[in-house]
Amino acid sequence: MTGARILDIIKRSNLVAQADLARAIEFANRDSIPLPLFLLRNKLVAEDQLMRVLSEGLGGLEIVHPDKIEIDASVLASVPRDLLLQHRFIPINRITNNLIIAVGDPTNLGLFDSISAKLGVKIRLKLASDLSIQNALNRYFGNSEEASKIASQQKSSALSRTQGAARAASVSAVGGLGGNDSGESYVITYIEKLMLTAAQRRASDIHIEPFETALRIRLRVDGALLEFKPQPRFEFRDAILSRVKLISGLDIFEKRLPQDGNTKLDIPGLGKMDFRVSSLPTVWGEKIVLRLLDKSNLQLDMTQLGFDPEQLEQFKETIFRPFGMVIVTGPTGSGKTTTLYSALNELNRISDNVVTAEDPVEFTIPGICQLNVRPDIELTFSKALKAFLRQDPDVIMVGEIRDLETGEIAMKAALTGHIVLSTLHTNNAAESIERLKNMGIDRFTIISALNCVVAQRLVRKICNDCKAEDVVPNEKQIALGLPERYVGKFKIYKGSGCDSCNNTGYRGRISIYEVLVLNEPIKRAIVENQSALDIKRIAMANGMQTLRQSAWKKVYRGITTIDELIEASASDEDAAQTEKTDHIRSA
Repeated sequence: MTGARILDIIKRSNLVAQADLARAIEFANRDSIPLPLFLLRNKLVAEDQLMRVLSEGLGGLEIVHPDKIEIDASVLASVPRDLLLQHRFIPINRITNNLIIAVGDPTNLGLFDSISAKLGVKIRLKLASDLSIQNALNRYFGNSEEASKIASQQKSSALSRTQGAARAASVSAVGGLGGNDSGESYVITYIEKLMLTAAQRRASDIHIEPFETALRIRLRVDGALLEFKPQPRFEFRDAILSRVKLISGLDIFEKRLPQDGNTKLDIPGLGKMDFRVSSLPTVWGEKIVLRLLDKSNLQLDMTQLGFDPEQLEQFKETIFRPFGMVIVTGPTGSGKTTTLYSALNELNRISDNVVTAEDPVEFTIPGICQLNVRPDIELTFSKALKAFLRQDPDVIMVGEIRDLETGEIAMKAALTGHIVLSTLHTNNAAESIERLKNMGIDRFTIISALNCVVAQRLVRKICNDCKAEDVVPNEKQIALGLPERYVGKFKIYKGSGCDSCNNTGYRGRISIYEVLVLNEPIKRAIVENQSALDIKRIAMANGMQTLRQSAWKKVYRGITTIDELIEASASDEDAAQTEKTDHIRSA
């Protein structure tokens, strides 16, 4: 009567003494009623406590109270009475083709899938106590418990045959993972093991990818995707995808549109880990990506991010000016959020009002008011910015400048006494200025409002446990931008691979930076409408260290490899003048 997941959540909650719980399970099975209903009837646990524990265990599923609301007769009539009594759930609302139902056990995915197909509606699940559902059923259908027992007896023979066949198939398919005896237990155990392993291996993302004959699981560790072992059995593909959607608060019956959600898991030794979840329809099913948000790994110390001392001094000087904008640019996953959060941490003072608009808020910072933008309800970055300016802010962070309206409001805020931090997606710092102009922002506004642009990438760090000298031909070093006078003057290293780094040769990542401060020569070039390449040349002539040069410093210090330098940074040949900047001497 009670699903394995619900039973597991109750067992782990310690709401009921183990001896009492064992007897409760025995009596609930004997009377063919859900365990939560037995616990509530016998006052072994408080209803609000039980529902809070179940909701948290199911990924924050919303709790409703069907016995305390008026349910429209047309909604009740949309589901056959026998179906409600047999499976102990109740519809509470209907919005267009979406039927919202209250259930005590939302983990029976096959049941709700079949009901959805039978009724021709999309089903959205809400969590309710079995006692609340029972009271609501009694209110609308009389003694529903007796009716449900009769219905159960009438279908028991067919049901037992179906369950027996399913259990036999599951046991055969499980193949010994954790010794579980059902498909449901296999799926639950596999997903928890996957999330636990990902957290322990410091993965940033989990990729669950369906194909025609396989479900592939990969973990992104230190920027590279690695296959997770063991791969799941193909027959559990749909169940695994549905389970992840369920615990993440996604609509398990919506398989045509992308969805976003979140869930949490307690990780031994690491505490509660947040997972941001995204689903994407593909040819063979929904691809799901879980991003791990580990606050314990959030680096807010600017000196540890990867800035060289001179770069750090320039960056801090621009964010502590009385007003103006600082933009951090780079592709998705390049560490922009960490850099911005470290800047916010520096600016977070009791004397200042610091507000952010993010999509979504990845980490919360005490003392800072953070807002999730919601495009689905038209709460966009531009609307958030307009609202911020009526809240007497000192420092504003807007997650990304995506359009002209957002850019213009941000620029105006920077010109009227505010520090504004934001991001763009461009290849280098100079191209950010070109991007702003292409959006339609006036050149004179840019030079008046913009203090600095920081471009960044992440490079993998060499594993210290297997660090070994690498041999790189002199010609290759010169071709990659190293001045000839430094060739052969320092050792280059790589990782040979060991257990500590999963045989990758790398462990951890660090940023490389390009800090473009808008000084007078740069402002003059912008007003003259010079190209991004010309601006980069002027900046290099004035001492700006490029991403490639920053990467070379990390190679010189034995932090990263030549391969990472090539992967993370582009050549400066197009922007170089007569002689390459002497960037190694200051390393």
